[in-house]
Amino acid sequence: MAAMKIQLLHPRELDSGLTARWHQLLGAPDVPQALHGPFFTPEFAQLVGEVRPRSRVAVIEVDGCVAGFHAFEPGPLGIASPLAGRMSDAHGPVLDTQLDLDPGIWLRQCGLRSWRFDHLPVAFSAFEPFETSRSRAWLLCLDGGFKAYRERIEERSSWIRRTAPKLRRLERQFGPLRFELNTHDSQAWASLARWKSAQYRRSAVVDNFSIPWVCDYLQRLRHAQSPALTGLMSALYAGDRLAAVHLGMRSQRVWHHYLPTFDRELAPFSPGLGLLLRMVEQAPDLGIEMLDFSSGDMDYKRSASTDCVELAQGAVEPAWMRATRRQGRRAVARLRTSAPVLSAARSARRTAIALLNASRPAATLLRR
Repeated sequence: MAAMKIQLLHPRELDSGLTARWHQLLGAPDVPQALHGPFFTPEFAQLVGEVRPRSRVAVIEVDGCVAGFHAFEPGPLGIASPLAGRMSDAHGPVLDTQLDLDPGIWLRQCGLRSWRFDHLPVAFSAFEPFETSRSRAWLLCLDGGFKAYRERIEERSSWIRRTAPKLRRLERQFGPLRFELNTHDSQAWASLARWKSAQYRRSAVVDNFSIPWVCDYLQRLRHAQSPALTGLMSALYAGDRLAAVHLGMRSQRVWHHYLPTFDRELAPFSPGLGLLLRMVEQAPDLGIEMLDFSSGDMDYKRSASTDCVELAQGAVEPAWMRATRRQGRRAVARLRTSAPVLSAARSARRTAIALLNASRPAATLLRR
């Protein structure tokens, strides 16, 4: 077996030669399709590195040649997490397809005890022994253009037929519809932050817009402009009223559906779906071949998608840590069979999240 050597760099230390090699690996004809999205680009690693100083890129060399890259964030006690942490919808190494990576060797050479993942495409077969569960990322394929997509999706879903008349009613009541593919309007951004923050809090989950580094990251993302990583904030207006807005990002061929939200007072008109429809109509003109909805079994994702890819959850770690984790999962599973314990745990979780959100300023971006 060829000797593997790993050099750890901060993303800002990637020079033009390394970024070119990274793109060369991504452009290989046999690279898994799941790696075509913006999360796997060196530009994404560099952007995150601007707001997460601990970010690192493992440059993997075999026989003196760069054969791969793996971006991650080291944490306390040698436990690493994916780059961008809670804001990562896809992660994993970018490798020469001829490289037979041993995740355990990679872990030791990086000086880590564990690397936890929750959105790892199953294309990485070497990580299968470390999986604990799987989920699905929903995909909307546009490689044949919008017309071909519409013909295909209408064989099993009526989401377009249901959305179009609602848009007409929205227009009659509030004024002409206007779609902006990429707006830099500060009021649209403020509305996105306010609406999304309120959505998180209603759902009793951590409000991402109350976390300072997330706010900094999203601000940089919406202004990112490069061939491999471009931020796109799309908006749908009815007259002068903002009906829906979405912050996403695109690589050359994939548009990642990231932070969608809408005016709840206009919910009967489904403005979020209306915005999605306009995005899908325009995407092929941008060279986009796919919209990636990532995980989450929302109705609109299932209705609009044409395909899906499996994502793995788990952790690369020593055998004793895996055994300990399995025992912990079994204990939790036994507790979940007890209705009183489960109810108490859910109540405690909701209370803890509510207190956490209350201790942080909501929609920090509104002050910027």
